[in-house]
Amino acid sequence: MQMRSLFLAVAAVLASALPVHAATELKIATVAPEGSAWTRIFNKMKAAIEQKTGGAVKLRLYPGQVQGDERDVVRKISTGQLQGGSFTAVGLSMVNPKVMVLQMPLIFQTYAQLDKVRKALKEELEQSFREKGYELLGWGDVGWVYIFSKEPVASKEDLKKHKVWTWGDDPITKAMMRESGVSPRLLGLPQVYPALNTGMVDAVYNAPLACLTLQWHTKVKHYSDFPLAIAIGATVVSKKAFDAISPEHQKVVKEITEKYHDALNKRVRQDNDKALVSLREGGLKPVAVSEASKAQFRQIAAKVADQFAPRYYSKELLAKVRKLVR
Repeated sequence: MQMRSLFLAVAAVLASALPVHAATELKIATVAPEGSAWTRIFNKMKAAIEQKTGGAVKLRLYPGQVQGDERDVVRKISTGQLQGGSFTAVGLSMVNPKVMVLQMPLIFQTYAQLDKVRKALKEELEQSFREKGYELLGWGDVGWVYIFSKEPVASKEDLKKHKVWTWGDDPITKAMMRESGVSPRLLGLPQVYPALNTGMVDAVYNAPLACLTLQWHTKVKHYSDFPLAIAIGATVVSKKAFDAISPEHQKVVKEITEKYHDALNKRVRQDNDKALVSLREGGLKPVAVSEASKAQFRQIAAKVADQFAPRYYSKELLAKVRKLVR
């Protein structure tokens, strides 16, 4: 009996020393509307994770800004109300300013260049998220960003005549607009459609698919045929929440989320092409931007990228990205 009691006591001590990983639910919010490509693929990813982990890891998505704007989501992650967010560059700038080097206007000419840079900087970027207290689950981009307007915008001078919306929390577009001589109308994302309706703004920027999904296209008549940037995005969760998952299931989660985010990017790129065709067929008119105006926008974009170093990212990182692109 004494030996049995001793054995049980030792077993209890050993068991208490082992890490315990209870079932984890990751509550993730996004501004992407319900039924969009982002939410449809997220739901497939959610089901795959629950199946592969035997229910040990569960995801719950809050789409369509039900948890507020991206600033609200970042705050709720910091207080533990949420564990993560699928962000645009606006939310990512609050989470990890370093990745804004990928959002600089006109730094990429093709999706292939963006993919190449992210692949080359994968470990560095993932570590930069961890240093900020987050785990990167995957990149989920928005797509090429165009200017949509009620009157044609073919140049910087045309742009200056417009009441251009800028997301109040978007530092890059604010800088781009101000360098272009534009006084931007600073509004949150939910305020854009009403502002277009009342005439408070008459020019906006977004990817075609997002413009279509958010119904902004019903309030504009033109789009400039020179995209100014690729709007990046990503899904991140707090490192605290991720560390609560067993190492075995962490690996499963990362493999699945990267797989589905890769599929998301392929789908969103295809859907953006289709959305642009649909917008044209619906009556939206493309506005040709001259080579001289394109060169002017490129000069402004390069100046903005230089201005953000070293506050957001190092000059060395910006140079590295530019070199990879070349």
